[in-house]
Amino acid sequence: MTFTNKAASEMRERINQSIKCDGVTVGTFHSIGARILRKYIKNLNKRYSSSFTIYDGSDQKLILKDIIEELDLGNYKEFNPNFLRAKIDSFKNASMSVKDVQSEAKGFENEKIAEIYKLYLEKLIQNNAVDFNDLILLPIQLFKKNKSLLKSYQNLWKYILVDEFQDTNSPQFQLISFLAGGHKNITVVGDDDQSIYGWRGANIDNILTNFKDTFPKAVEIKLEKNYRSTQRILDGAWSVVSNNTNRAEKKLVATKGQGEKISLIPTGNDKEEALAVADSIKKDIKINKSTFQDFAILYRTNAQSRIIEQILMREGLPYSIVGGTKFYDRKEIKNVLAYLILICNRNDNVALKRIINFPVRGIGEKTIKLLNDSANKKKISLFESLQFAKELKLRNKQCDAILNFYHSINKFHDLLEKLDCKELFRVILEEFNIEYYYKNNPVEQDRYNNIQELKSSIDYFAETSGAGLREFLQEVALYTDLDDWNNKQNSITLMTIHAAKGLEFPTVFITGLEQGLFPLMRIDDSSDQFEEERRLFYVALTRAMEKAYLLNAHYRRRFGSQNTSSFVQSDFLNEINEDSLKIKKYKSVYTKRIVSSVNGKTMRVARTVTEFDDFSVGDMVQHNLFGVGTIIVLNGSGENQKVGIEFKDGLKKKLIVKYANLKRID
Repeated sequence: MTFTNKAASEMRERINQSIKCDGVTVGTFHSIGARILRKYIKNLNKRYSSSFTIYDGSDQKLILKDIIEELDLGNYKEFNPNFLRAKIDSFKNASMSVKDVQSEAKGFENEKIAEIYKLYLEKLIQNNAVDFNDLILLPIQLFKKNKSLLKSYQNLWKYILVDEFQDTNSPQFQLISFLAGGHKNITVVGDDDQSIYGWRGANIDNILTNFKDTFPKAVEIKLEKNYRSTQRILDGAWSVVSNNTNRAEKKLVATKGQGEKISLIPTGNDKEEALAVADSIKKDIKINKSTFQDFAILYRTNAQSRIIEQILMREGLPYSIVGGTKFYDRKEIKNVLAYLILICNRNDNVALKRIINFPVRGIGEKTIKLLNDSANKKKISLFESLQFAKELKLRNKQCDAILNFYHSINKFHDLLEKLDCKELFRVILEEFNIEYYYKNNPVEQDRYNNIQELKSSIDYFAETSGAGLREFLQEVALYTDLDDWNNKQNSITLMTIHAAKGLEFPTVFITGLEQGLFPLMRIDDSSDQFEEERRLFYVALTRAMEKAYLLNAHYRRRFGSQNTSSFVQSDFLNEINEDSLKIKKYKSVYTKRIVSSVNGKTMRVARTVTEFDDFSVGDMVQHNLFGVGTIIVLNGSGENQKVGIEFKDGLKKKLIVKYANLKRID
């Protein structure tokens, strides 16, 4: 049993290659749960059939929307489908029944949530449907109810192996405990230092204590030989995670030798941080003949990718995003951009249809069809047809919503030339209640952060170009047009650290190592959550096979403003073993020049010099031809730096850094 279809497929392939055993059942927790339910779900409730549907998140939210309408809770902003879905998932991950939730419910909001939970479960049965949590919970209910059925599965699966055991939640642990409870032939494989999914219900105690308590005769085998990373990377990661109190002690030994020290690059701001990453990649490709696919850039939150993507595009470096969508392709960003597009071009029907009911105004597909028919009849645009909403057979509330939307878009269209794009964008967010829609929903914090990052992007564009909203939209359109030329087989990988788990790259960049960002901590966070952040850093660093770079920014645009006063270096940088770390100084130099055009004179800013202060007088270095030597003189900086080196036997040479391929000997 494992967690992903990819991992299950690889296991099945390896088993077939090694032992040729046709009778082995290999699958994810959810696929094995579904297999059991297809045969026996009727034993739980006669209204179910074996053809039940498995609902995903969007299906769940549609049911919850119906329930909100039934209970007449539409006017209560706290009862939104995303929030309610997260609450229900948390109930199920904690194996809480409706009675459990009802017994703990105090106050109007919690009592209504309990009522919604009960109705939600009832509607699943009505629709002959289960959600993903049910694929674990319902087999448990089956086994509790029918001991002979449990016995038959214990006889069928006499030996059980569980991979990535540190990621199991309480119901998953209960399921495997049932299946192995008779014969106790069970092996689990996992690493408590890589338990990073507590926020979605994973219980680290399953691997640390619960397994031994449930199976007291279990034998523990430590796998401490590491085939991926160098010793310095492992030592750096261990020196941080070993500060956790809730862990099993172990120390990994690399088969690949010591390797290079981990590089720490402090930068002035988030743009410089992204430039340092891009320049490091270009330098490595030039000197070591690396390929784009050798590099991964990791970040704690999705919002951090915006400036990195922007710089990679500008520098002509191909990239792809794993486990996420490119910044300007994300749903919440597309929704906001659709407002800007419609304000600039009121004939854009695609933009209009995207946002006419976002945030929710009670305007559905039937209403849009009526408006479309009216537009065709009057031979006007769909947008212009909105002003005639009262001629259609619509409820007063719908008519008011359509007319208010129509007048607001026209108002902002008239303001296009009167307000700068920074001010205009903020007024639009406020007028259409977009920020509030995301800000007050804890489940939507990542999307709210992305809206703030878009605000930063528009601010930066306005400050550096002096242009307006139309020009910004054109620049964004050109960004998305460039996506097609990226060769996904040979591109730099961008992803959150959570998405990187299980992957490996020759060189890894970990960005945003500032207190409050990574570790990402809030005022009410517990010590357990901080320990999970440490484990997340351990996972990030151990994705690197040969080289690792840690970066932070003294000033960072966050939540739509420049954070200039509260920079604190990440605790992880205070904890990391100094012997594993080297500091690389970096700066970009800009020049300004006035250029003439048909529209007059404008100021252009260009980046002319990049400096990596890699070497110092007295450094011991290795040269492929001349061997080991000592730097006795330096001239210049960065990759154009010239060095004077005295090698063994008194041989002295003057070399240019970017051609010499020198390696420092630590």
